[in-house]
This record gives sequence, C-alpha cells and structure tokens, in this order.
Amino acid sequence: MNQGLLFLFAAGCALLASSAPGADLALKVADREPPQELHESIRKALQPKVIQLLDGIKPVYEIWLSKEIPLKSKPASSGQGLQSISEATLIGAVVVGPNQRDYKDNDISEGVYTARLVLQPQDGNHLGTAEYPYFAVLVPGKADTSLAGFTTTKSLVKASGKETSSGHPIVLSIRPASADSGDAPKLDEPAPEHHSIYLKVPARAEGSEQTPISFELVYQGKGKS
Repeated sequence: MNQGLLFLFAAGCALLASSAPGADLALKVADREPPQELHESIRKALQPKVIQLLDGIKPVYEIWLSKEIPLKSKPASSGQGLQSISEATLIGAVVVGPNQRDYKDNDISEGVYTARLVLQPQDGNHLGTAEYPYFAVLVPGKADTSLAGFTTTKSLVKASGKETSSGHPIVLSIRPASADSGDAPKLDEPAPEHHSIYLKVPARAEGSEQTPISFELVYQGKGKS
C-alpha cells in the first residue's frame, strides 16, 4: 500500500470524536474517490480517501489530500515541511458544507474546491493579521482545470476571488505542526479561538525519499483586523 494511504488507513474508518465550542464535531476517514467535478489530472493526484469533519451526520468539510506533495528541498522535520512547498502547489481538494466562513471571516459558498498553498503578502495591508504566513487558497473546482494550471500566485488568487462578493480569495489558515503531534488526522485547538485538523501528507523533494509533512488546517478561526 502507498505510504500516504497508510497514514490515513492507520487512523481507520472509526469515528474520531472531539469537541468544539458550541458544537460536537468529529472526524471520520472513509474510502471514497475524489469528486467528479474536479479535473481528471487533479483527481488522479489525490488520495482515494476522504477525511470528513462532521456535525452529527452532516459534513462540514470533506477533504481529499494529495498523494504526494512535491518539495523544493527536504525539510529538517515533518513539522517544518511548509517552508519547502512552492506557492500554488496542490495540497488537496475540499467540499465545503453550508454556513462556513474563511480566515477573513467571509462566507464560503457550498461546493467543491481545490486547495493550494500561498504565502501571505508581506505588505502593510496584511501586517499582523495572522501568526503564520501559510494559507490554503480555495479555488472552485470548475475554475481549476489542470494540476499545473497556476504558474503565478496572482493568477491563483484571482481565480479564487472571482466568484466572491469582495473579490478577495477564499483562504484558510495553515499552521506549522509540532515535531511530534501524534496520529493524524485529529482535531486540535492550536491557538485561542482557533480549531483545526492536524494532517499528515506524503511529500518528496527531488532525489530524496518520500517523507510525511504535517500541519494544522484551521477550519474555524479568523485573522486579526
């Protein structure tokens, strides 16, 4: 079995319960192919397993991780892998349920999205709004038409914001994980008023062996104004 699938299979298909303020949410891992709405080249790059964040029986988020994330260089540790990912790299795909908001506290329309890494611009408009510069930009599946379709951050951000009322891209914060955060996936509270899913994803730098990288995907929380 592919090493990446082993990370998820080890979690089993049992319900992994955890609580969050105002709601009891849980994680479930199940065998399921990525959504048909995605481009075939993207579907082939994703694991055939879904990580579901559930409110009762209703999915809040459904996540398919990449089979293997390409890295610029081999990270010193699993938790430092974000520094080795190029911007616009595909991290996975997400189906967003109703009534969700992004890290800018903007509404996210229900639907199928790809998730690609971007770095927060280092300018006066964003100074001090987030503890870490890493974000997953969500692009509507119909607007992401190739695995290597985005060659610049500008084009990626534009595609994400094209259907939002503000024109701002849809962003979810990504936080580095500690060197040893245990089994994945699991729910976590990495900071006050922040709720995340701790994830491990197979990755590889050219000429190196495959290695897992870990990070926290914040599904509930917002940046400072």
